Amino acid sequence: MLNPFAASEDALLFTEQVLVLATIIGSVAALPSFIEFISGVRKRRERIDLSLEDEAVDQLHPRLAGMDDLLRSIEDLVDRARFPQAYQELKIGNEVLIIGPSQSGKKSLAQTLAKSTGMERLVTVYNPRDSDALAKAKSLVGGYKRKKVMLLLPRIDLAYKSSDPEVLTELDALIESTSERQNVLVVATAVSFEPDSDLDNLFGIKLALPGAEVIGVNRRDNPEEVQPEVREMMSEVARFYLAEAKRRGFQVQDMTEDEFCALILNEAMNPAEVEDIVVLCETAALFRRRTNRATELIFTREILDTAIARVVIG
Repeated sequence: MLNPFAASEDALLFTEQVLVLATIIGSVAALPSFIEFISGVRKRRERIDLSLEDEAVDQLHPRLAGMDDLLRSIEDLVDRARFPQAYQELKIGNEVLIIGPSQSGKKSLAQTLAKSTGMERLVTVYNPRDSDALAKAKSLVGGYKRKKVMLLLPRIDLAYKSSDPEVLTELDALIESTSERQNVLVVATAVSFEPDSDLDNLFGIKLALPGAEVIGVNRRDNPEEVQPEVREMMSEVARFYLAEAKRRGFQVQDMTEDEFCALILNEAMNPAEVEDIVVLCETAALFRRRTNRATELIFTREILDTAIARVVIG
């Protein structure tokens, strides 16, 4: 007599065997894709390792020749990065763009700045077009809460020439999230520079080395008779930031306040540039008093001209 329960058990066992066999076949079929995934992860990590370096600044031995005058001219910027607490009321991002020809010593200058500003770590992203390396750099820099760290981005102009939206988004986020921290100094280098570009707007302070390639023609052509409302708005911005500086004890010397504002308006094209110029004037004046080169917080014509040259290129 047929046992229905035995038949049911045989059918269940057969079904389980089929499922196991199907699982094995599926696993074997998926094995190449899994191996490819693991290989991709490994290659991605290797690529990031090649694009990124985190090293101790005291182990650096940069060779820098012929830039003594430049180093002397940026002593105030060095002092500000070395002793940020003395300049904490001055609101400007800690980012510097070095522009110069290939093999002109931009990287050596950046490493020299790392040593002279008292940085402890140097995080270098050798390929700023690699979004994975940029994301890893952001994580590395963010992990240094108490150590002073320089983030170095060589040939950042290549990233903006490629115009990859993902890379540019990651790059902007990296710079903006790190440059506001007092323990971080962001330095990037570029061979070519275009005024009014995204790169120009991202960096408040620019240092142009001899032979720097500036692309484009005169960046400003906004006569008052064409756009009087823009001129008036910019004038109000200049007066506002000068008033804020005066409130903190800074004074204009050897020129009137109107002349001071007019000189800025002849060069600056937007409110951010106006603010950066005034803050750099404050930085230089405060540095001179800190080093006993002046007894008061004074804006001279020399200080103003230097500030404008650091903000406006082209």
